[in-house]
Amino acid sequence: MTSHARHLPEILACEADRVQSFGPEYAPYADQLRELAGRLDSGRFHLAVLGQFKRGKSTLINALLGESLLPSSVIPLTAIPTLMTYGDRRSVRIRFQGNRDDEVVEGGTSQDLYRSLLHSVSEEFNPKNERGVLQVEVTHPSPILAEGVVLIDTPGIGSVHQHNTEMTLNFLAQCDAALFLVSADPPITEVEVEFLRTIRDAVTKVFFVLNKVDYLTDDEQKTALAFFETVLRERAGIQGSVTIFPVSAKRGLATATAEDAALWQSSGMAKVSDHLVGFLAGEKNAVLRDAVRRKARAVLGAVALRLDLSRRALEMPLDDLEDRMRTFEVKIREAELQRRHAADILEGDHRRIAISLEEEMRGLRERSLAHLMGVAEGALAGPAGPDEMAAQNAVAAAIPPFYEHELGETTTAVEREVTALLQTHQQRAADLIGSIRTVAADLFEIPYHAQENDRMLSMRQEPYWVSRKGWESTFSPVTNGLVDRALPRSMRARRIRARLEKQISYLVVRNTENLRWATIQNVDATFRQFGRELDADLAEAVDATEGAITAAYTKRREHASETADDLARLQQASGEVASAISSLEQE
Repeated sequence: MTSHARHLPEILACEADRVQSFGPEYAPYADQLRELAGRLDSGRFHLAVLGQFKRGKSTLINALLGESLLPSSVIPLTAIPTLMTYGDRRSVRIRFQGNRDDEVVEGGTSQDLYRSLLHSVSEEFNPKNERGVLQVEVTHPSPILAEGVVLIDTPGIGSVHQHNTEMTLNFLAQCDAALFLVSADPPITEVEVEFLRTIRDAVTKVFFVLNKVDYLTDDEQKTALAFFETVLRERAGIQGSVTIFPVSAKRGLATATAEDAALWQSSGMAKVSDHLVGFLAGEKNAVLRDAVRRKARAVLGAVALRLDLSRRALEMPLDDLEDRMRTFEVKIREAELQRRHAADILEGDHRRIAISLEEEMRGLRERSLAHLMGVAEGALAGPAGPDEMAAQNAVAAAIPPFYEHELGETTTAVEREVTALLQTHQQRAADLIGSIRTVAADLFEIPYHAQENDRMLSMRQEPYWVSRKGWESTFSPVTNGLVDRALPRSMRARRIRARLEKQISYLVVRNTENLRWATIQNVDATFRQFGRELDADLAEAVDATEGAITAAYTKRREHASETADDLARLQQASGEVASAISSLEQE
């Protein structure tokens, strides 16, 4: 991490304290600066680690952490992700489905944490996720995590849970990059190739690791790397430059715990670590620092405007001040009318999104029924005659991958539409707020540079993992009975199909509603938060302009003798803020 990355939070913290000292009316600006410092901390680099079972994913992550923490040689069939973030102390937090309280283990040994993880993510101790674990979060004082990297261990591909791939795809869209592991024993499999074909458009950066190269000679390693690259290009369809890191994660873990720098280099893990931190995390952090710096300049610009308006209101003759205040009040009333009109348009767009989603859900119900009935028909067409239990089992197995895929498609489409709409509203609001500040600056003859549209708009701020208590995929037991068995085969098949269609229709309604509810809740929360923030921004602009002028006017009427001291204080504060803005521009 560069010195600049460490320097900016210090500047923001210092300026927050300074702005706070200007008076209680400046507290909101100080809070914004502190929040921006927090954004630098929360805007971490999310790296998903992917791979088939037994490729060494857990060992590689443990090597990056510098100790054996994640369980290896277990089968995480329960599709539970594990997120590792930086913390001064080691801890494990188990999040559960439903309303159950989190389970936290902290302050123990690495073995205590290991056991907690083992009992949460392994099929041996948590078969079919009978504990209802939603997600596991680990904090660890690893240097790589301290650099802003979040490591995410994902379920191994190729498991018996076919919907793992769709769940991973839904998750990868929120990640910054992925590491995909293969090894030389055996070479890349068809399952891995198919998975890579699926994910290549889901994440912008995929880097590859050829693990277990300590079992290969130099010539064998060169051959394996060339073969792997050929497969990636010709069979997986990977375009552009392909970065492959040959490593021995097992050796890297041993050397990391022994703190042997030379062996760490020879294991190949040093290149992986340096690339992740030096390039990937640094690239993202540079973009985030630039966005935070622009936003901080905008906050300090608003502070400077308020200080200057207060100063000018104290300086000019009272009659002149009153005339300008009346003119400005007209502008404020116009702005409030425009904001109400904008709020109506925003609410209308919100309703249109909801209507569009309902229409999409109607189409999904039709697609679901057709797809699942097709699955049932295929199972009924066996040579032994219609088998209702076989059809039920086939439908139950088909439900998770189908709906995980539909959830990913729906979420992506809705997010794209919502983001496009909100960007339009954001620009309209920014223009309105900017006009208030510009009119105030012009009226009171203050130099003011309008700020760019600096809101960091996003529908989701953190990666997420799709989870439900379980797609409703069980059928009520139905006994065929003597009547079914006594009927001719064609009639028996019709009765079974009728029962299956009724059962499948029920499942379609349940699962489609699950998907609709999850999506509409996300949309509603996004619009509510966006509306609140725009209202707060407008209120802040009005308070920073009209409020500053009115406060100065009142003070002149009631405490005229203090004007000189106030002017000196405001002049000094303006100089300090101008210096802070200059330092941010140079940072």
